[in-house]
Amino acid sequence: MDELKKDIRPLCDEHLEEQMDPVGIRFGESDPLLSGSWDAFKCPRAGCSRIFDSGGYRTLHNGSIDSASESHNFVGCEDGAMFIERVDEDRLIWRCSKNGCEQSRTTDRVSRTSVDGCLRPVGAL
Repeated sequence: MDELKKDIRPLCDEHLEEQMDPVGIRFGESDPLLSGSWDAFKCPRAGCSRIFDSGGYRTLHNGSIDSASESHNFVGCEDGAMFIERVDEDRLIWRCSKNGCEQSRTTDRVSRTSVDGCLRPVGAL
């Protein structure tokens, strides 16, 4: 199955109102054997470093993924990471980002994924 759908516009998981822009993130430019890029979406809000890619929502820091578990927000299905498609009052509507999968999920607006991968209220992290 191919990676990310090309026609999606995830909402930023921090602001819940900004649609993220598609970007190609480059890595390893100093070594041609280890260089490359991957598809992602980045929040357009000035100062926001949130991205969404096949690993879920993460923070990009100085061109690298922030490995701190608090910066990772992953909701998924058996095919891969889900993105926030829209906000419906106090609920988040998530949809799978992988081509060929149309699964969706609904969570409370105040939920974020904890270190163990379970959704928890923000204050419980």
